[in-house]
Amino acid sequence: MSQNLEAAKDWLEARLTAELHDLRPVAIQVRVKGVESVFAKLQKGDYERIWDLEDLVAARAVFLHPSDVAFAIEAIGGKFPCVETKNVDAGKPNDFRYQQPHLILRFPSDYVDRHPELTEAKIELQFTTYIQHALQESTHDVIYKGARFSWREARLDGRLRGLLEIVDDVLANISNVAQVDPDPPYELFDQRNRIIDAAKEIWGAEQLPADMRRFAITVEGLIGAASMNVDELLEASKNHQDLINALSLNPVDKILGILLRERFDEMLRGMKRRKLLISSELESLVDQATRWPPEKRVALS
Repeated sequence: MSQNLEAAKDWLEARLTAELHDLRPVAIQVRVKGVESVFAKLQKGDYERIWDLEDLVAARAVFLHPSDVAFAIEAIGGKFPCVETKNVDAGKPNDFRYQQPHLILRFPSDYVDRHPELTEAKIELQFTTYIQHALQESTHDVIYKGARFSWREARLDGRLRGLLEIVDDVLANISNVAQVDPDPPYELFDQRNRIIDAAKEIWGAEQLPADMRRFAITVEGLIGAASMNVDELLEASKNHQDLINALSLNPVDKILGILLRERFDEMLRGMKRRKLLISSELESLVDQATRWPPEKRVALS
């Protein structure tokens, strides 16, 4: 039976990975219950036979945020025969025991048709968040598998779960939480946001990079080397519409082209030990780009 369960474990991991792919789980773990653990559980007298065990095969799907868990449970619904749901409803408000949502499932018919020996086998599928998963992994051997019972350890585990539940909610809504109070003035970020705003003045949304934060940091370094501020860059862009509208250049290359035309000597001095990435497309449009020294270029080969 163990060989059949091991094969089923591999199949289940692949199937869950496929079914939950769109939700981008952080991890999917599947394990088969060990022989000693099976016997220890049967010795408690709660089960009539081995197939009554709910976790002969156990899986855990880990997600970034609690909201993903609800979507994951819905995504799995109908794909596996469901025996029971656990902890999917709100629990007591003052109870912070380990009680992540579980589904008790059976293998779907397309699998048991090929493996009828596993018709009665059950799967315990647990859903959790990355933070709660980290806590479970960190405390499992101490809290649940320790040599003795400890009130202090169990109490600390509950307190940590309550704290991390708050952290989960904050992370899931970090943008809203951060906007409770207005941003204070902060010169570094204000400068970078001014670069982002300037780019939006020059180009439409469809022409802007996906990662505007990285764009702002890169442009910040370039205009700093050229001893130019954002307002001067905006004004200069009006005189280089061939670069602004060039389809073969990305926005960083376009700004670099403007700076090379306007402030070539300042760029040479200001870049110091840093190097420029100069594309052949930029060289075809900006004569100054062809004059940029080889030792100050990023090697492309």
